[in-house]
Amino acid sequence: MEKKEEKIQEKNIDAIIQHHVYWAVGAGLIPLPVVDIAAVTAIQVDMLKQVCTHYKIDYSEETGKTWITALVTSTMSSVLARIGSSALKFIPVVGTILGATSMAIVSGASTYALGKAFSHHFENGGSFNNLDEGKVKEFYNEQVKEGKKMAQKLKEQYLELIKTPAGKEKQHTATKKLKELDDLKANKQITDEEYEKLKKEVFKKFLGEE
Repeated sequence: MEKKEEKIQEKNIDAIIQHHVYWAVGAGLIPLPVVDIAAVTAIQVDMLKQVCTHYKIDYSEETGKTWITALVTSTMSSVLARIGSSALKFIPVVGTILGATSMAIVSGASTYALGKAFSHHFENGGSFNNLDEGKVKEFYNEQVKEGKKMAQKLKEQYLELIKTPAGKEKQHTATKKLKELDDLKANKQITDEEYEKLKKEVFKKFLGEE
């Protein structure tokens, strides 16, 4: 555990954020309604944990999730309300493509802004105990625009990948596996911890990290 934390602390904070934006965009392109939102949240929780480790901040998953919800929900809700991306995924072919690409950008942008907001707060000597919600939200909102630019570029790279037969097969396999895991979790055949671990393995294979 200590070695793992030492490696995270040695990482450049931008590398930590960019890596999770990469994951979030990929998760947004998995054409499953609802499941992708949970997947992106898990990615953001993991990112916040690593950001805290980098700055040697005591991390509480409960507190982390609360702040992620407070910051990200407003962005996700306002954008998804306009494009209806999660709902669009229920519409065959066109809905899946539009919903997935829109979700990918929103997911990436919110992840980037979240990472930047917390790193800025911690860089200035902050902790979870002295978070000013108004200031953190303001900084978060400022970073969303930059996050959209990064997410757009990554989305285009992913779309090029899944145009190929091999890429389409990887996307299909990931979609099928995630649906199976979601069903197993819903039926309480696997624990939340097992679900998160197995889901991460699916994403690693989809993103070519294995």
